[in-house]
Amino acid sequence: MRKRSLTNLLALTVLLLVSLGLCVVLLELATGYLYERAGLANGKRTVDLYLGRTTEVRSGVKEAEKASITPHPYLLYVHTPNMIVDGYQQTNSLGYRNKEFTVKKSADTIRIVVLGGSTTFMWPYVKNPADTWVARLEIKLQAISSKHVQVINAGINYGTSAEALAGYVFRHRFLQPDIVIYHGGGNDVLPLFFDHYNSEYTHFRSAGSGSNPRPGEKRMLANSNMVRYLYARWLEPVGSVVVTQPFWEVDPAVALERVRQQAPIGFERNLDSLITLSKSSGSDVVLFGFLQARRQYLSKNAGAFKGYEDALIVGLEKNYEVLAKVGRRHNVPFVIPAQDRFQDDWFQDNCHLTPEGEEVKAQIMFEELKTHPQFLKSATASTSPTH
Repeated sequence: MRKRSLTNLLALTVLLLVSLGLCVVLLELATGYLYERAGLANGKRTVDLYLGRTTEVRSGVKEAEKASITPHPYLLYVHTPNMIVDGYQQTNSLGYRNKEFTVKKSADTIRIVVLGGSTTFMWPYVKNPADTWVARLEIKLQAISSKHVQVINAGINYGTSAEALAGYVFRHRFLQPDIVIYHGGGNDVLPLFFDHYNSEYTHFRSAGSGSNPRPGEKRMLANSNMVRYLYARWLEPVGSVVVTQPFWEVDPAVALERVRQQAPIGFERNLDSLITLSKSSGSDVVLFGFLQARRQYLSKNAGAFKGYEDALIVGLEKNYEVLAKVGRRHNVPFVIPAQDRFQDDWFQDNCHLTPEGEEVKAQIMFEELKTHPQFLKSATASTSPTH
C-alpha cells in the first residue's frame, strides 16, 4: 500500500513537473511572439544595449526619437551608437551623426564641432544625414579649403546647454576642434517654466530608472523571452533614460509669469563655462542663435505648445540677451538666423526645419565662418600637428 502511494506521488510529481515545463515553454513562446510584435521601441532598444546588440529602429517618429538615446553614467544620456533607421546610418560608432572618423585629428584636417539640441542633430526630422545644416555646412566650407574640413554633429535630442557643457567636458574637447559652434537657447527656455528654479537644472531634469543589468540579469535577458518582454515594458518610457518635467502640466499664464520673473542664470553659467573651457583648449567659439517659428505657427504640428506661445517668445528673447552678453564678454561672435530668410512652410513644427530650411541655416553659418580668423588660419596653416 505504501509502495503504491509512493509510486502515485512520484507520478504526480513528474506530471506536475512536466506540466510546469510545458507552461514555461508555452509562456516563452507567447512572450517571444509578443516581444517581436510589440512596439516598445525604447524598451527593446535598451534590452539590446544591455546584451551588446545593435538595434535597427523601426517605428514612428516619437517612438524612434525615444529609442535614439542611451543612458550614460556621467552625461545623463548620449545618442545610441551605430543607429540605423529610415534607410540610413544615423550615428557612427561614437554616437555622432557623421560617418566614421578617428578621435585623433590628422594634421591636414580643419575640425569643427557643433553642439546643440535636436535642431542640430535633426533626426528624426531630417531622414538623410546629408540634408542637415551641419552636413551642408561641411560641404560649403570644403569647397573653399585645400585642407580636409570636418564638421562634427554633436547635437543631442532634448539637449540644453547643460548637456552641451557636460558633453564637451567629457567627450567633445578630445576631438581637438579648431572651432566650436554652439547652436541653442530654445530648450533652455523650458527650465524657466517651473518654480524652485535651480541653475543646475535639477528642478527640471534627472536621471531615469534604467540601469545596466547585473550579471545574473544579463544571463536571464539573453536566455528568456519572458524576461526580455518584461524588461522592455519596464524600460519603454523615455523616463527610463532621462526624466524631464512635463511643461504642459504648468498653466500657460503661470509659465509666462515665471519666464518673465526668473533670470536664466543656468544658461549664462553654462555658456560662460563652455567658452572658457573651449578657449583654454585652443578652440575658437561661435554662438548660433536658436530659430523658432513665428508666433502664429509655434504650435503647428506641436500641439503641446498651444497656449505657451508667449512664454516661448519671451523666454527666447531673454536667452538671446544672454547669448549676446556672453558673446561680448568673451569676444566671440553671436550669429542670429534672421527670421525673414526662412519660409513659414519650412518649419515642420515649432523649430525643426525641412531640408530647404536646413540649407539656408547652413548658408548663414557659412557666411560667418568663411572669413572667421580661426578657419582662415587653419585653412592656410602648415600640415604639421597643431595639437
